[in-house]
Amino acid sequence: MNLNFIRHSVIMLQTVPAGIALSVGAASLVIVYLEKYLPLGSINPFIQQLSSDTARTVLSLIAAGAMSALTLTYSIVLVVFALAAGNLAPRMLKRFTTDFVNQLTAGIFGGTFLYALLTVSFVDTYFVPNIAILGAELLAALCVMQLIYFVRNVSESVSIDDEIAAITRKLKSALSNRTEKQGKRTEGEEADTGKLGEFIFDITAGTPGYLGYLDEDELTDIATEKDVTLQLQKARGAYTLGEEVLIKATGTLEEETVKSIQNQISIRPSRSEDSPVEFSINLLLEIALRALSPGINDTFTAIATVDSLSDALSQAATQEDTSSSIRKDEDGKIRLVVPVPSLENLINQAFHPLRQASGANVMMAFCLARAYARLWATCGKGAQALLKEHGLMLIRELEMRKHLDEDIASVVEILPPAIRKANRERLSDHKK
Repeated sequence: MNLNFIRHSVIMLQTVPAGIALSVGAASLVIVYLEKYLPLGSINPFIQQLSSDTARTVLSLIAAGAMSALTLTYSIVLVVFALAAGNLAPRMLKRFTTDFVNQLTAGIFGGTFLYALLTVSFVDTYFVPNIAILGAELLAALCVMQLIYFVRNVSESVSIDDEIAAITRKLKSALSNRTEKQGKRTEGEEADTGKLGEFIFDITAGTPGYLGYLDEDELTDIATEKDVTLQLQKARGAYTLGEEVLIKATGTLEEETVKSIQNQISIRPSRSEDSPVEFSINLLLEIALRALSPGINDTFTAIATVDSLSDALSQAATQEDTSSSIRKDEDGKIRLVVPVPSLENLINQAFHPLRQASGANVMMAFCLARAYARLWATCGKGAQALLKEHGLMLIRELEMRKHLDEDIASVVEILPPAIRKANRERLSDHKK
């Protein structure tokens, strides 16, 4: 059963705090029951003894304070996040809604409210749950400490440098996970992909949207049971129409099997973190492009983004690159082929828009040249040929914008020797 919908940001924003709040609230029932029906006289001297009226007042204040703090805090935070998203990137709001500190804070405040509300319902003239009231006071103290930590976390969330670093860590983790999965392939699998047979059966997406999570284990089991090989036609994060062919199979499949296969693939109406590599790169790219726009004009934010991208992609460049992920059955027969973005595709996805937006900005040209040099030192020959094209296009972009020859020469000097040599050959051919 595909339970990946639980990872959706809206679902997480509702279920995680609700689970914490209900758990804390339920603790009131347990503590009151133990205090009411079990002999606890030995610890009573160490517990404050309150009258019923005082107990109701204390619990009412705690409940009202917890709910007021929750309402006020989230009202202010939503305003701050909206302003930050307007200046940085609207899609960053998804990161804020799935932040665990935000969810934990909502759960603690909501749980304290429920705990105090349930506890006060047991207070009467003949029974005052003093231990439970002590628990409510401890929760109130926890709320104060959590509120302080929450404000600190919010301030970091709207700090662009901290956000870029957090997105980069997630991108590097996603690239490492992809490399780890590719590392499990045995030698010769790449050659086997050419011997899969003819794909004669088409399976459409059924729903338009962005390709998100797919249950590779379940798809492999279905392919094994039906003795076919399935080949996904699009990488995760790509957009597909409902009528487009999403999967090809080497054998004819029944309608029930087709529906079962479609159910193992999550298609989102909007981009999501189900494809963390592509989503993170697009998020960093969006931050950089907005920073370079005339309305914001924040070159140093764009430079930080380019540096982070080169760091993450250089990590991927040190690993073996491939264009597909392969899953086999127990007998070693390939059952599932899933395309993954190659390093060259990721470089194009990230650096073409950055170069096009940086033509009039010499500082960004220096930054891009340094990024190309870093990647050149870590990647293979295939990516180096691509980087040579990027470097030459950067030089031509600067020439087209009519920058000073000295500035262009300074940018060229940063590029790897092979790119400088190719540029000299280009200029020599141009003179002829």
